[in-house]
Amino acid sequence: MASSTQPLLRLLQIADSSFPVGGFAFSHGLEWLKQSGAVTNEADVAAFLRTYVNQAIGRQALPATRAAMHASSVTALLRCDERLDASVSTEIEREAGRAMGERLLVGALGAFGGGKRIGGLLAAVRSHETSGQYAVAFGAVGADVEADEDMVLTALGFGMAQAVVQAAVRLGIIGQAAAARLLAGATDNIEVAVERARLGATHYGVFAPHLDAASVLHSRLPFRMFAS
Repeated sequence: MASSTQPLLRLLQIADSSFPVGGFAFSHGLEWLKQSGAVTNEADVAAFLRTYVNQAIGRQALPATRAAMHASSVTALLRCDERLDASVSTEIEREAGRAMGERLLVGALGAFGGGKRIGGLLAAVRSHETSGQYAVAFGAVGADVEADEDMVLTALGFGMAQAVVQAAVRLGIIGQAAAARLLAGATDNIEVAVERARLGATHYGVFAPHLDAASVLHSRLPFRMFAS
């Protein structure tokens, strides 16, 4: 019988940057903004992070994760995934979500064994029935390890915000102390995003044209540290 802390431990494991999903390869447009001179300091990163949390996390990833957790069947889970995939406006972000999602499912299967959602979603991804977006995969794993909904949404929201801040550190825009300040300052926005998703937001939509433009233009950089 699983202990009462096991779901939390599972979430901490999959949300940790050391879990092999490949998130370190993606800056979500931050690298282009840095090289173009649009993001140069801690305040700029804070503004980028605020938009990312409010839009990409709060209005896209978390509603999809919650829907995946509550999917009554694998078919319903695949519908969640299709809706999320269709809502991602740039190809490079869409491919990043797919790559990370499949790696999360594979990693969770190897570490924890296969639950109904993990196994069903991974089989559908491998047979090209669906894309396996990261947020949906996270919800599938969270449900299979029997984690609390708020816990799952909070873990994903914090993990995605942390990935952006870590990208800013690797790009040399900020240092570790600033990264800690930014993550601490983002908690209120993450809580708002979680609450919005928890109340049943069902539409996946982002309005952040400057982030979309940065993602699109990223591939034109003469030198790139990140894949996207």
